[in-house]
Amino acid sequence: MVIIDDINQFIKLKREKFFSEGRRKVKILIPCANTLIVNRMLVQANNYNPNSVPDSKMTLLKQSIIDNGFAFPIVTVFDHELEKFVVVDGFHRYLISGEKWLGMQYIPIVVLEHDISQRMAATWQFNKARGFHQVDMDADLIKSLIQQGMSEENICTHLGVDLDTVHRYKQVAGISELFKNVNYSTSWEMQEDD
Repeated sequence: MVIIDDINQFIKLKREKFFSEGRRKVKILIPCANTLIVNRMLVQANNYNPNSVPDSKMTLLKQSIIDNGFAFPIVTVFDHELEKFVVVDGFHRYLISGEKWLGMQYIPIVVLEHDISQRMAATWQFNKARGFHQVDMDADLIKSLIQQGMSEENICTHLGVDLDTVHRYKQVAGISELFKNVNYSTSWEMQEDD
């Protein structure tokens, strides 16, 4: 077990990557094999999580952690500019660990090596696989991915949505700028009627 009290300990840490091979010869990374115990002050929430949980579920999550322990680490990336771990998945576990709920000094995390587009897509993937989303925040996420330079095709692939869904979210975001590079079909033709 590795306990991290300051960022320099993390930077000096040599982490080995663990993989398991899937049925289709796909190597699957297993980041939970490198779970770290870090001072909670070194972790911060992201600002793009579109998932929402009612208070009753937060109370249940608190009780679950009391009864079962912290069985799932918080998924993070290390942000070199902030010199902090930024939450990718486990935002509500992060909140529960805080002063208002459990007041934990140390929390378990795993650290992914993702750029901003990858981490935003990962947050979407984790949330979509188990929760519900707020449409406005989904639209903001897609807007941010486009502004980060991710193509609509990559958004479709990584978020598991079709192109029509991407276009609907772009409309919700209300930014005409997001449509400037879109190729539209010529499915309508004008004809004169006798």
